Amino acid sequence: MPYLTESKLQSIVDLPISLPDTTLKQGDYLVVATVGLVAGQRLSMRALNLQMLSSTVDNTQVVASNLIVPNLGLLYAVLRQNYASGTPGATGALDSILLTDLGVASKISPPVLLTAPGFYSLIVANNAQASTASTIPSSTSIDFQVVVTGQFRLELTIV
Repeated sequence: MPYLTESKLQSIVDLPISLPDTTLKQGDYLVVATVGLVAGQRLSMRALNLQMLSSTVDNTQVVASNLIVPNLGLLYAVLRQNYASGTPGATGALDSILLTDLGVASKISPPVLLTAPGFYSLIVANNAQASTASTIPSSTSIDFQVVVTGQFRLELTIV
C-alpha cells in the first residue's frame, strides 16, 4: 500500500490554474498557464473548469460555418506540449474540454499524467468566426466572457 512520507510531500507542488473573468474576442485564444517539465519529473492536470458567463450573441444562432474547428464547440481549452503558435485546436492536443453554450464544463478524472520533458500549456480559445451562412451579421463579433480554473500537480522527483 502506498503511503505519503514527509520527503515525498516536500517534492510535490500544486500549481493553480486561474483566468479570472475575461472577454475572449471572436477567433482569439489565450495561454492561461505554462509549466516546464524536466526529466525525472511528473506533471498531472488534476482538475479543470471552463465557464462561459455571457455571449454577445444568442448562441442558438451560431451555425457550423461559424466554428473554426468544427468539433470543439463555441469555447474550448486544450493542453498542448511545446506550443509555439497556430490554431490551438488542431490535432495533437493532450487533453481538451469544450462548451457549446453558457454554463460550466468540468474535468476531474482521470488526471492526465505527463512525464516527457517539455513545456505544457493550457490554452483557452474562442472557436467562433464570422459566416455569411449564419443569421448573425458578419459585422457582429461573437465574443464570450470566460473563467478558467484548475490545478496542475508537479512532482519534482519520481521514485
